[in-house]
Order: sequence, then C-alpha cells, then structure tokens
Amino acid sequence: MKIHRPLWAEGTFLSSQQFQQQARWEAFSNDSIAQLCIRHPWGIANVLFDRDALTSGKLKTQAVRLRFADGTLIDSDVSDVLPLACDLRALTNDSAIVLLALPLAHGNGGNLGQGEQTERPLRYRQEWQKVQDIYGSDSEDMAVERHALSLRFAHDNNQDYITCPLARLVRDVQGNWTQDESYIPPLLAFNAHDGLVQRLDTLLLQLRAKCQRLMAMRRESNQRMADFAVADVSLFWLLNALNSAEPVLSDFLRYPAVHPELVWRELARLAGALLTFSLEHNVSAVPPYVHESPSTVFPPLFSLLSELLEASLPSRVIALDLASLPGNRWKADLHDPRLREEADFYLSVRSSLPAHQVLHQLPLVCKIGAPDDVTLLINVALNG
Repeated sequence: MKIHRPLWAEGTFLSSQQFQQQARWEAFSNDSIAQLCIRHPWGIANVLFDRDALTSGKLKTQAVRLRFADGTLIDSDVSDVLPLACDLRALTNDSAIVLLALPLAHGNGGNLGQGEQTERPLRYRQEWQKVQDIYGSDSEDMAVERHALSLRFAHDNNQDYITCPLARLVRDVQGNWTQDESYIPPLLAFNAHDGLVQRLDTLLLQLRAKCQRLMAMRRESNQRMADFAVADVSLFWLLNALNSAEPVLSDFLRYPAVHPELVWRELARLAGALLTFSLEHNVSAVPPYVHESPSTVFPPLFSLLSELLEASLPSRVIALDLASLPGNRWKADLHDPRLREEADFYLSVRSSLPAHQVLHQLPLVCKIGAPDDVTLLINVALNG
C-alpha cells in the first residue's frame, strides 16, 4: 500500500485518514532505520508458556514480546492482549511448530473487526478502555486498537496471516505434550532462548581455561630463554585470537539482550581464527547465519568451536572449582561434556595435619559421587 504523507498546514481539515497515514509513515521510517542496523530486525524477544496448561493438553501463553517481519511490534506487557489458548487434543502428529499469527493488512480497508463473522480474518479489533489523564485526575472511555492475535500451527493454512514461530511441541513417552528445548525459533534477542546463553557460558569457561594455560606456557618459555623462540609464534597467535574474542563474548553474556546475528559474527570470527590451527576443517565448516532457522546455526557452531579449542591446545588436566554447601559438602559442576564420558578424577587435599594422618583419615571420612549417591551414603553412615 502506498503511503500518502499528510501535509500539516494551517487550516487543514482533520480526518482519521490523516492520522492513519502519519502513523503508517512513522512505522515505515522506523522499519527502514531498523533494516539499516541489522538484516533481520524481527523475531522473538521473550515468550513464556503455561507449563501446567500444557500438561493438560492446552497451549496458553503467559507473556509475548516479539516483532513480526513487517515491523509490527507485539508486547503483551505493554499494550497487547494475549491470544486465546488452543486445544492440543485434536492434534494427531507427534510434533508441531506453534506460530503466533496476525492477519494480513488489506489496502482496500476493512481491517477492523466488530465481532461479526467475516470471510477473511481481520487484523484489528476494537476495545473500549477507561484511560487516565496523565496530567489530571479525570479518566475517559477511549476506543483502543487491539491486534487480533491467535495461536496457529505450521501445518495449518496460514496464507491470510503473517506468522512468527514460537516453539516446537513434542509428545513424551506418556503421550503428553512438552516443549522441545532444542528447537530455536527466529530470535530478536539472544537471551530469548536459555539454551543459547548456557552454551555461550560454557564456551567462555573453556576459552578462559585455554587462555590461562597459554599464559602459563608463555611465562614458562620466557623464563627458559631470553629471546622469543620460533616455537612460541603459534602459541602467541592462538593467545591473541582467544584474548581478542573473550572480552566481546563476555560482554554478550553480561548483556545478552542483543540480536543473535551480532553474537554469530563474533563466534564466526573466533572460529575462523581457530581454523588456522586445524588440519581437519576449513572455513566452510562455519555455518552461515540463517535467521529463520537458528537451530541449524548455533548448535553446530558451538560444537565446532569446542572442537577447535580442544584441537588447538588439548587439555590433559582440568581444574574443577568446588563450591561449598551446607553440611560439610562440596560440589563441582561438570560443564565440559567430556568429563561425563571418559575422565579420571583426582581429589587434591591440603591440611595442617601431618601427611600420614591425612592419608589414613581422609579415605574414612570422604565420600565422593553424584549428589544423590553421597546423600545415600551419609544416611546409612557408611565409611568413605
């Protein structure tokens, strides 16, 4: 639809069309500026589902904040009403992708529904709300524009709607519907998916451990020789690549409400630098950014980075920090998945007691294992 910018001059006769055209022009300007900043300024910023309703076969949202591809901003906490819950019992598939749908706007008008049945879905509906005067104490009933939002599925006929994927539902072994946490919808903010933030946190832990080990190797090398050896060149460039990426990735972790494409650019840059030290991969191993399908981008990229970090500087020994818990207990988190597969664990103990007493007493009082196993051993009062 072509936009007719109103001419605001003295004596202009005011009509609803002028305000509508002015609002459309402002929306077009904002979207044009957003396109200059990022290639895909749309996706999910936040979405919450009612878990209890999902177990009973109902899909119900608790909060939605997103931007459609046409620039329409949806925020249930500010101005929009949540869509009605939908019944999942009629679904026959084992999985389904849930969409938030908004009817398309038609250029010939008639986009406002008044509750009557129409041949095509209408984009807006009218509500009356009592609005408070922000400068005084008076309030007035005002007609409010509401987006006609609805929850639909990807297998539905959605040609009359603009849609944005929200989540993927799968059936568990009992036949109940659950949310597939591995599915990543198009995102407007990186922290809209908790799994991505956790992967970034794990990557930073691995990256910092490599940086500390490289710095220790450099210090040891400098103590052995006065000049910069040729063998140190590769370690120098590897340390340079890691130190260049760590501050930026740490900032993304502190303030994760950024567009995921910005995070991808930094991860891809780090992967390209680490590929210098790899003989098994080339630059084509870095997945390109696909906004519509982040599930094919970030999980492979994080796995590639973890593999490249390990290949560039294999870890023989990893120090696990122990966090103190009540009841003289200590806990270590196994962030690296390799530690849960094939790894030998060693406990280092420092004490003011003589060494022979520590060797004799520690095996009798120390219990090591999974949290539930340790609790069981304590309850039955078994030694060591």
